[in-house]
Amino acid sequence: MTRAATPPILLQLQRAESLSSQAAALRGLKNETIGHDQRKETWVQLGLIPLLANILSSRSRGGISAATSKLKKGFKPSDLPGTNEEADDACLQAIILLGSLTQGGASFLSPVLSSNILPILLSILSSSDSPSSFVLPILRILNSVADRLPLQSQQQWSKDTRLADLLFSTDHIGCLARIIGQDYSTHTSLAAIELAAGLVGKLCTEEAHKAVLADCGVLDALAVKVASFIVAQGFVIPGAEHHVEDPGALGSLPPPAPRGAKLAPILRAVTVIVEHSKWRAEHFLSSPGIVTVFPRQIPEFSPSDIKKAPWGSTYLSGSAVPRHLGGTPLEYLLPAVPLSQLKSSTSAAANFPPLGQQGPRRRPSHSYPTALSSLDPPSSEDDENPVIPWLLYLVRAENGMARLMAARLVTVLFRLKLTKKHRVSMLCYLLIPILIRMLDRDYDASGDEGVPYGGLIPSTKRIKEEAPGVLATLVIDDPELQKHAAEGDAIKRLSQLLKETYNPVNESARSMWHADGKQTTVGSDTQPVECRLGPPGYSPLHCHIMRYRENILKALAALVPFKDEYRKAVCENGVVPYIIDSLKPCPPDPPAEPSNPRNTATDGNPTPTLLAACGAARMLTRSVSVLRTSLIDAGVSTPLFVLIRYPDIEVQIAATSVICNLALDFSPMKEAIISAEILPILCEHAHSSNTKLRIESLWALKHVAYNTTNDVKTKIIKGLQSGWIKQVITQDPTTILAKRGLDEDTDSSTPGGMSRANSAGERVDLLNPVDDIEERDEDMKMTDPLPSSKVSLDMFLPDATRRRKLALHGNLDQTTQARQDDIAVQEQTLDLLRNIVCGPGASEMIDHLFKEIGQDLLLDAVADKLRPRSIPLPHRRESPNHRAVQVPTEILVAVIFFIIHIAAGLPWHRQLLVSHPDLLRYLMSYFNHSHRDVRTNCVWVVINLTYEDDASDREGCRERALKLRSIGVLDRLASLEHDPDLDVRERTKTALHLVNSLTHS
Repeated sequence: MTRAATPPILLQLQRAESLSSQAAALRGLKNETIGHDQRKETWVQLGLIPLLANILSSRSRGGISAATSKLKKGFKPSDLPGTNEEADDACLQAIILLGSLTQGGASFLSPVLSSNILPILLSILSSSDSPSSFVLPILRILNSVADRLPLQSQQQWSKDTRLADLLFSTDHIGCLARIIGQDYSTHTSLAAIELAAGLVGKLCTEEAHKAVLADCGVLDALAVKVASFIVAQGFVIPGAEHHVEDPGALGSLPPPAPRGAKLAPILRAVTVIVEHSKWRAEHFLSSPGIVTVFPRQIPEFSPSDIKKAPWGSTYLSGSAVPRHLGGTPLEYLLPAVPLSQLKSSTSAAANFPPLGQQGPRRRPSHSYPTALSSLDPPSSEDDENPVIPWLLYLVRAENGMARLMAARLVTVLFRLKLTKKHRVSMLCYLLIPILIRMLDRDYDASGDEGVPYGGLIPSTKRIKEEAPGVLATLVIDDPELQKHAAEGDAIKRLSQLLKETYNPVNESARSMWHADGKQTTVGSDTQPVECRLGPPGYSPLHCHIMRYRENILKALAALVPFKDEYRKAVCENGVVPYIIDSLKPCPPDPPAEPSNPRNTATDGNPTPTLLAACGAARMLTRSVSVLRTSLIDAGVSTPLFVLIRYPDIEVQIAATSVICNLALDFSPMKEAIISAEILPILCEHAHSSNTKLRIESLWALKHVAYNTTNDVKTKIIKGLQSGWIKQVITQDPTTILAKRGLDEDTDSSTPGGMSRANSAGERVDLLNPVDDIEERDEDMKMTDPLPSSKVSLDMFLPDATRRRKLALHGNLDQTTQARQDDIAVQEQTLDLLRNIVCGPGASEMIDHLFKEIGQDLLLDAVADKLRPRSIPLPHRRESPNHRAVQVPTEILVAVIFFIIHIAAGLPWHRQLLVSHPDLLRYLMSYFNHSHRDVRTNCVWVVINLTYEDDASDREGCRERALKLRSIGVLDRLASLEHDPDLDVRERTKTALHLVNSLTHS
């Protein structure tokens, strides 16, 4: 079929001879396009987007300042004749027309993202001389693109960060702080603030973007907006007006937010920036806006407690008691709740401990890193920001999205340990019932009119979609909160909702009609990519259901990690088959014509839902009874064996963590894992560059190797390769710790601590994390108190002290996580070797390991793990030149366990251990270790080395006992006779008896 000739109106635009005719053509094209998707498709295929990019780029290139405009009245950022007003009108019409195209659906995003038009728009938005009339249309375009990004392809759901990378770059991020930082003076500014905050809430998913938003002032600008709502609601702390001149405050109270302003987008933006980072959360709580309305309260004392010294200074008497113990007036707005009767402890035992060291270590249920407890200052019971009770008040007083966002932010702050301890009771009685009520079908979301957030689905659906996710974050790893949620019927409600997400959906949307009866949305391959529409993608309702299902699965997983009765309740509600269906991925390519009805199990699930389903399945596998019945009946292994080969590495990690529990010795799935040829895949993943995947794969292999046949163990060693095993076990476990300790000492000896090495070994300037020299100079000037005249954009750039703290703590988080990951890889590898050399046929496997890895190399590596270490320090008169570095306890436990099993082998295996020049000598220094498992294992080594298998080994046992006695083992054992741990005391009695009986005979 011959393509139609170019329409006259498009020819008029292409051949415009003046800016006024160009604007008229754009206006006419806009009027013909808005509301007509088929015309939009035609215009795109005829090259409208590159044409619009050229029109807008002329404005971007022009970029003239206000002063230049006054001097050159006739100057225009275009080659066409006309005034500046006509040029602005043409650009505005082009922006509005582009906005109409982006609302056509997911298929229109491909040409928009492939062209250069979004960077041009952001350059215009960031320009200092950009007309104010451009701001709202551009922000609406960016929000429209952000809303439709998830609809493009479910395989890449939440993975397309092209717009976020542009918006949060150093070139454009300043415009966000400028827009959000303006006052709520007009309706236009109000809409711009909410649209800019909405962009942050929709696009900020990457850790790097969150750090930049905190560092470049966007988080502080949002904090001022939060403070404006606090002022408008009348919750400013009494007397705060007397502290507005304090260092770090704004200088004056921010103007109150107008009646029509929405709080939900502001709270959402704050939440997505601070979540998973205690340091960013503290950065928000210490921002100028929050400090101004909630100044730190100084306890007052009675005049009789204040004494005056002879030289004129004052001091407090020894019996002085503060009148106010840190409580805020906001506390009186919250109801009294009964104190908790359940001890808040996460030590509840699962049905089985993970194979490995029998200590308190367990894998957490959450996937995000916890805060560094070693760096936290001692937390005071009264040291809580008034933002917390204010948010709890909002949860009770507000409705709709504002209530949910307040609940989400207070949940994040609670998870980051920034609330009082007694808040657990208040969360149990106030927050959990409200979140559960939001799951009801008839929940009233009054207060949210139309579609205030998301742009594509009603706010009622959005609230129901996100409420389970907030509940999951709140109760995870907290048995008390889980108990209250379970008693509130949360498991039953969530189970019913999960079933409902599989109800067939008949969507009314249909594809565009074409005269030839064929759909031509993709266009010709010969056309430029910016002239071809992408695939139609998925409907907003379908993506809403997928997100809803994801959050329900997260909530179910968060409720059941510790209590077998909760896991059984999930099974009794009949949702295990639905969880298994949620493990099935969606097809690689979206269908050209969406089928009706949709939402069946065959339609599959996107990556985030797969991750949530793996989390739910993993929690259920902690129950022996559920694992042996419901999960097997539902066929849990089949989809997992597919997901372990899935292209997305996060899905591989999640699936491997489930297989890790399926591979336990009592699991009926263990043989299925071996027979399904999963071992080669696990061995391959153990070599991955992704540390998390290496750890999970080694953990699964460790479980497979326990109490299995020697041919399977040999297969594992062959798959891992002896060279790789040598490389892992010969690494020094204290390298990163030593480097970090040296850096800390260097920082403390250098005034200000100007730089430090990050996890990649690069030097990081902590005062100036952003690579802009001019900005660095400005930051160094911002150490004085802020001017008190008015709120200005400059104050949204954190001062040098706050920026340094933010960068320092973020960098230490990375360093600590890297150290923990390296230690975990070594620990799991040593545990795997331990399981290989225990059980039936252990002696043969010890010989096999000696042959494959090398007898001397293996024993030298084991001895080196026990070697005491020290690191050189910079020369300082007040400190020694070296500092001792402790070998991580996890490595010690794993290494000594391995030695125990070697000592349980043949007599000549024991003789190898005794004859090694360093191994036992190094071991002696750990008999009085602070960890009970290390002490117990040291005693077990003595028992195994001196235990007499038969009469033929009597003389060998006596020689080994004499050797142990000569290096001081009796003194070490004597020091453990009164150990506080019963197991250590009992094992010590056995060891003393064996050594004494052999050496005195």
